[in-house]
Amino acid sequence: MDTEVTALERERRAALNSGTLIDLIDTNFQRNGLRFPAEVLIEASSAWFNDRLYQPDPKGSLAARHSIADFYRNSGTAIHPDHIIICASASECYSLLFQALSRCGDGVVLPRPGYPLFEHVAGYMRLSAGFYATRFEQGFRLNGDDIAAALTSATRFVVLISPNNPTGHVASDAEIDQLLALCARHNLALICDEVFSDLLYESGSLPRPMSRAADAGVVVFTINGVSKLFASPDLKLSWIAVSGPGQKVRRAVADLELANDMYLNCSPLSQQLLPTLFAAGGAFRRTIRSELAARRQILLDDASRFEGLDVLHPAGGIHALARFHRPQDDERFALQLLCRSGVHLHPGYLYGLDEDRFVVLSFLKERALLHEGLGRIAEFLRRAA
Repeated sequence: MDTEVTALERERRAALNSGTLIDLIDTNFQRNGLRFPAEVLIEASSAWFNDRLYQPDPKGSLAARHSIADFYRNSGTAIHPDHIIICASASECYSLLFQALSRCGDGVVLPRPGYPLFEHVAGYMRLSAGFYATRFEQGFRLNGDDIAAALTSATRFVVLISPNNPTGHVASDAEIDQLLALCARHNLALICDEVFSDLLYESGSLPRPMSRAADAGVVVFTINGVSKLFASPDLKLSWIAVSGPGQKVRRAVADLELANDMYLNCSPLSQQLLPTLFAAGGAFRRTIRSELAARRQILLDDASRFEGLDVLHPAGGIHALARFHRPQDDERFALQLLCRSGVHLHPGYLYGLDEDRFVVLSFLKERALLHEGLGRIAEFLRRAA
């Protein structure tokens, strides 16, 4: 037996092998029936292979960066292509920022609850990670006092994830103004992770710190990519868009360009495909938004039958929190649910929710399986009541 594998993971594997598993924390778009049209990618790839020529650019190909700049301009935010750095993944974007723009022992402040990966990335880059709380009682909104309390003399970056994983909270204009003012006051850079930017359910457009970075006097690094925008994580393409005061932006871009030049991890083919993804992918992006909105509604409708467990309405993204009426061991609940019903979700403590009140699930699963999984949870809760 592998002693490093948790009991929850061992049971997930057993349910998978037995054919009973419904994984409601599986966030792979392609595995859940959402794939960018193959014929578009095949045609564009064939054209590239016919006369491909390796011409690496440490910022990423100019055509790809222009398509990213057009994406932001079409949503009302100007960004110069020269202020964009292309990487292979959002995780690599974080690593590049930490590597190029900080020193060993500098600090980054992350939201809690939040996705645990970024704490590990900071640790690998020899940064210290601090956390600012967002609270259920406040709708997981940003609180300037809590963020300020998390800062130390070593803090170099503050991270905003909007839409947030796992709360689904989308930061408002007022929250962003408050955060930018705090960053300006303490001379901090803001990292804005917006990888779920297309998936909004209660507002028409995403408030973006990058649109007001220059006026606030703050350097903002905006991270996004094709993984969620085009359901194409396999293409391995993300980017950092740098906004803010001109001289600080140029200095940051130069440092990022130098660091990125050492690796050049993003495939030239993926960069070649990016303008095609943007040009041909509008209808596909609308389909994803519509389909995910429908799956979210299935979650909210079916969860109304849960006894003793309320699902919070996510404003964006693909995750949702479920809150117990009474405190209980979240890991024990997740393990028992998986053992008895084959439904896999996550205990809240994995995301920094330490109140013994939460579990985390995703509504990305295809409709029929989502219905089935939620029905199994309802039956489990009914029997446990």
